Amino acid sequence: MALPNWWQVAKPHADIIKGELDEAVFAADLGDVISGRAPQEYRDTDLFFRKTYLTRGLHNLLEGVLGRLAGGKGSGVIQLQTPFGGGKTHALLALYHTVKNREACSRFENVRILAEGIPPDTKVSCFVGTHADPLKGKTPWGSIAHQLGCYDLIKEHDKKRVAPGKEVLSRIFEASGPALILIDELLEYAVKAARAEEAAGTERGQVLAFLQELTEVVSVSSRLVLVLTLPSSALEHYDEEAEKVLHQLQKISGRVEATFTPVEGVEIYEVIRARLFEDLGEASKRKEVASAYLDLYRKMGNDAPAETREVSYRERIERAYPFHPELIDVLYERWGSFPTFQRTRGVLRLLGLAVQDLWEKKAVSPLIHSSLLRLDNARVRMEFVKHIGNQYESVVAADIAGPGAKTAKIDAEMGSEYAIYDIAQGIATSVFLYSFSGAERRGITLPQLRVALVREGIPTTIVGDAVKRLEEELWFFHAEGNLFYFTNQPNLNRVLIDREEMVVEGIWDALEAELRRMAGREFEVLIWPRQPQDIPDGQKIKLAILSPEFKYPGKNTEDFVFQLFAGSGKAYRAFRNTLLVLALDSSQWDGLFNIIKRYLALKLLQEDEKFKASLSPADVRELEKKDKEAKEEVSHRIFNAYRHLAVSSSSGARWFDMGMAPLGTGTSLSFRVKEYLRDQELLLDTISGRAIIDKAFAKNEVEKPLNEVYNLFLTTPGMPMLQSFEALALSVKTAVKSGELGLAIGGSVFFKENVDDIPKDAIVLTSGEADKRKKEHEIVWIQDSEGGQDAETRPGSETTVTPDTIRKVWIKANIPSEHISSLINGVINPLKGEGGTLDVVVEITANSQKGFPRHTLDTKVKETLQQICSGFDYNEYKATCE
Repeated sequence: MALPNWWQVAKPHADIIKGELDEAVFAADLGDVISGRAPQEYRDTDLFFRKTYLTRGLHNLLEGVLGRLAGGKGSGVIQLQTPFGGGKTHALLALYHTVKNREACSRFENVRILAEGIPPDTKVSCFVGTHADPLKGKTPWGSIAHQLGCYDLIKEHDKKRVAPGKEVLSRIFEASGPALILIDELLEYAVKAARAEEAAGTERGQVLAFLQELTEVVSVSSRLVLVLTLPSSALEHYDEEAEKVLHQLQKISGRVEATFTPVEGVEIYEVIRARLFEDLGEASKRKEVASAYLDLYRKMGNDAPAETREVSYRERIERAYPFHPELIDVLYERWGSFPTFQRTRGVLRLLGLAVQDLWEKKAVSPLIHSSLLRLDNARVRMEFVKHIGNQYESVVAADIAGPGAKTAKIDAEMGSEYAIYDIAQGIATSVFLYSFSGAERRGITLPQLRVALVREGIPTTIVGDAVKRLEEELWFFHAEGNLFYFTNQPNLNRVLIDREEMVVEGIWDALEAELRRMAGREFEVLIWPRQPQDIPDGQKIKLAILSPEFKYPGKNTEDFVFQLFAGSGKAYRAFRNTLLVLALDSSQWDGLFNIIKRYLALKLLQEDEKFKASLSPADVRELEKKDKEAKEEVSHRIFNAYRHLAVSSSSGARWFDMGMAPLGTGTSLSFRVKEYLRDQELLLDTISGRAIIDKAFAKNEVEKPLNEVYNLFLTTPGMPMLQSFEALALSVKTAVKSGELGLAIGGSVFFKENVDDIPKDAIVLTSGEADKRKKEHEIVWIQDSEGGQDAETRPGSETTVTPDTIRKVWIKANIPSEHISSLINGVINPLKGEGGTLDVVVEITANSQKGFPRHTLDTKVKETLQQICSGFDYNEYKATCE
């Protein structure tokens, strides 16, 4: 069962749902609350506490302050010192409402319990330095006394802008009764007052003197509490002079102050949820989602960070719901370290805008991850850009989000999963969020990226592939080791594009050089012929590779190839069937052109030592990798582009599309062409005797010179090509042995027998003609098996007609031993006398009842045979010689 989407469970506050979120609601201001100008969320006590999560720090603060007002022993002076936006003002407002509007607070039990025991007449006096006028307005001491109803006691000091002593302050607090004094933004007032004192020529340091006297009086008075705020550093907003003032304020108040941290650890999750969501839905749904995520991370193993696989991370997910903890953490810990981000306030403002945007779009996800933030939303984007510089507007627009961003193109190209979940854009968004910090920390690892992106429906394996695409195509995306991040400095991709734009010449020259390197030696290769006479006419097979001027399909290409086949200069091309023409595909030219341009640009960068010296080691490795990949890509693109092959035909040319070349295609173009022709049976290493007769012999033709047969294959369009004359000769030799063909060499006829060497002037015979001629030049005498009259025959015939001359005589007869001399004188010598070459095989079988003496066999028979027979072998009762 699918997990519920976050917007099906949690419900944001009404202003977010209506799209009416006012960023001012996250900028709490004590002065505006007092004057009635603040948003309702801060002015209305009931609404304020409904949207406030009572963190442990805030609870401790209320407990300490309210306890002292009730007569307890808590600290009299408390200084709140956190970074801007860290919750100081919100803490002051909680104290203000609790003391000012006790009846409204009583509806919140946790606050009511803390406020028990406070005297009903307890007063609240506030001074906000950003609202006070150091020239004409009331001084801090005048304003505080006025709100406590004791202004007359200090009126003269206020008018003269001179700090009162401890005696006057003691009389004021005795007259006012229990009181809570809240001082906010005192540093800003002190800085302005110091400059006003300097301009008026009055004695300087009155604010510092007042603070020192005030803290001393309050610290020894019961039912009196002073809470003041100071920034952690004046340099965040002011100058070095202000830093000195801050140091003095801290020194004065630090002697008696108690420290307070408004938000600690995972409490930030609760604070954000309370401020942004009216209802978080059923706890069981939140637990279901948290458990599912923990299961997912455990299944991922080491592909996810170790902390996400711990049981405690499930609790963090529950407490952060509907946000993923990683989103709040990166905003609070990294972006919150920027002085201008204002920590809790900044996170609230940004997430408020993000929730408003995602609620409207109904983003499909159980949790709100960093990858879901939409940087194409101008308000959301500005919340980031204003802290890091407007130059990052162009970074976001070029790489991450917006109509022209490269991530949108990658998502569209990579398939449905990318498009549905905006994988590339999501990864780029998360990398952007993790790229910045007020400290040195920057970047995100691959395991962290998986946590930022992967959710139900998204395969975990998709992240690695997507990151590789971002590395290859984005301009400001950087990878260093296992860290990925954005900067406003272009990466190699951008530098490479700029350098590519500088490459305006040399592309055709580079292509020609690469073609020569890839041509191979399977045929005689001619690169970029300009006219027919550039291609010689001869028996060798030639491969002409056309220039990009001639792309296929194209009429100018087809006309040019027709001319190449038709002639060789002014002469008619005789050996048309030895010409092959290779042309590039018109649709592949742009891609080939661009990769060569990229290859040349990379070559320029590799040769630019000054540029290489400016690169990080990771970028140097990346440059070398891209250079190697470009070289390989050029070769592969050439194989894919030069795919159209023309061979001669009766109509001029016949075109073949060899198709896209698979990776690892042979080392040369001529090799690919040769293999293709073999597959199509257009180029033959061997040809059958029957095919030779069918293609080279006319009807009723019984003989043809071998070289003429060869030339017919070379000159006749549409005929299959023969690899070489040797290929034809070998085929004929095979056909003669099998009886498909005969061969006449000189005066000899070969048929159904081996032929050693075949000269070019040999005559190829049909099998019938070879058989006929063989019979005319051969006679066989075989003695009747019964010892009767000899029969004269020819193989396969009963004819007894004897021609005038016989070329071969074969005799087999049983001859009595007493007629051996007659055999020599009457048969062997006459045949030798006519110039014949004799091959005489003797077979002797001797039998004796009494046996042959060993001495006779060894000394006479054996020795004689050894003298007249080469290779004689004697073995007991058998003797053979060859």
